[in-house]
Amino acid sequence: MSEHRSAHQDERRRAGPRAWIGLVMLSVPIFMTAVDMSVLFLAMPTIAADLLPSGTQQLWVLHIGDIAGASMVLTAGRLVDRFGPRRLLVLGLLGYGIASTLAALAPTIEVLIGARMLLGASGVAVAPAGAALIRALFPLNRQFSLAIALFMAAFSGGMALGPPLGGLLLEHFWWGAIFLFNVPIALGVAAIWWLLPKVEGSGIGHVDAGSIALSAAGIAGVVFGGQELAAHGWNPWHAAVLLAGLLLIAVFVLRQRVLTTPLLDLSLFRSVPFTFALVSIWLVITASAGADLQFAQHLQMVMGRSPLAAGALLVVPALLSMLATAAAPTLLRWMRPGFAIGAGALLAVGGAAAMLATLQTGSDASLIALVAAAGVIAVGVAPVFAIGTTIVLTNSPANQTGSAQSLQDVAGSLGNTAGLALGGMVAYLGYSRSVIQQLPAELDPTVAQQSVESVGGALAGVRDLAPGLAQELIDAATTAMTAATRDTYVVAMVGFAALAGVAFWGLRNARVTEPEPDASDEPESDSEPERLECGAPGTGR
Repeated sequence: MSEHRSAHQDERRRAGPRAWIGLVMLSVPIFMTAVDMSVLFLAMPTIAADLLPSGTQQLWVLHIGDIAGASMVLTAGRLVDRFGPRRLLVLGLLGYGIASTLAALAPTIEVLIGARMLLGASGVAVAPAGAALIRALFPLNRQFSLAIALFMAAFSGGMALGPPLGGLLLEHFWWGAIFLFNVPIALGVAAIWWLLPKVEGSGIGHVDAGSIALSAAGIAGVVFGGQELAAHGWNPWHAAVLLAGLLLIAVFVLRQRVLTTPLLDLSLFRSVPFTFALVSIWLVITASAGADLQFAQHLQMVMGRSPLAAGALLVVPALLSMLATAAAPTLLRWMRPGFAIGAGALLAVGGAAAMLATLQTGSDASLIALVAAAGVIAVGVAPVFAIGTTIVLTNSPANQTGSAQSLQDVAGSLGNTAGLALGGMVAYLGYSRSVIQQLPAELDPTVAQQSVESVGGALAGVRDLAPGLAQELIDAATTAMTAATRDTYVVAMVGFAALAGVAFWGLRNARVTEPEPDASDEPESDSEPERLECGAPGTGR
């Protein structure tokens, strides 16, 4: 009798066609924001030729959105839980559409930087609001796991298709088209908000302004300081910014412990699966960020591919990642979540080992083998994002889904910052150590110094050299670049191995299935619960 009642309740809670339509609606804006994260790399030369920015201004165009988004993500998660995800999603999309229009029509580089900052701040609500709405649309965790995996796959797809989509738009339109592309998407989804479920916010307590300031300044300091150290090497000012950010985060945490209604509920970390899932997401991004960046440069500097051709090659592992992320929940039919993540991490270790073996031949390496190894790594880390996200969200209260998702976003941002800093340091040390040993003895000291600083400096230095000496310098630089790439993949392999240990041990008891409902939980009528009702134009949230 109990089994029959449970099966009946599961059938009534099963998501119908409208829920899957809602998932498509939510996947579109997350795809859009992911495209924006990668589309600028190809567009920057065109923007620079038109608006004539300085080198520092170009870096601000690229990174100000990330910094603004990371600094506001905890606040966005709390606002989603406080006021309801549908309202925050619509407001965020409206802001995104306006900021995209401003960016597309920016007459100066300063206006473009401001628009990019607004894009980061308005787009930050998409992920926590989307996660909260998906949790409402899919009450059964089996369906929820698949829905979250598809949601994450849309993000991976946006990252993969950003460069080729940007290239296509730039081929036929002016650079503003890459921003104007967002406007009908953002406003279109916002216009049909009533198709999404009305999930009530908690309505409890005020949003602490001091906590907002501390979290925003602290995370911004860590992300900015870390990015600058990774890009330009040691600098006391950037190190001080990073340290100040860490101190502000510590003060923020202490403040949350004494507030009645904190911006971030620290009791979320009492869940072991929740905490270790966040650690896993941070760890995999830290391990892979530096290697991913170095591999993109390796394809150009060592393998001789143009930026567009390198971007096209990188689409292959990115699309494999998207497909593997979408398929990852099927692993839960045969294994526990921690084992699925750990097994994927071991596959990534194998991919990194294959990459190291292929790199031994330098510029003679098989391009197919390199891309295949990158594809194996992408497939191996996919379960962390799909299943790890599900663990984070299902091991937190439903009314704190926005905050839980925002913590995952923070883990991702800090992992990316740490990974780029660590990878940049390892790559620089590996490159400089190798190139010093191979520089031609008759090379001019000035050229030698700039060649040690970067492979770009070495390639720039060959212009005024005799052909034979120039070729020696090119060979030395490309060999050193290969050594740098190899070193970053050693770091990645160690990180993936550590991830496997965290998954097999820390997540060994993690579950993503819901407990059996009590008989009292069964609704008395066939109507949907209030919090899952879909609104209509002019009503509700």
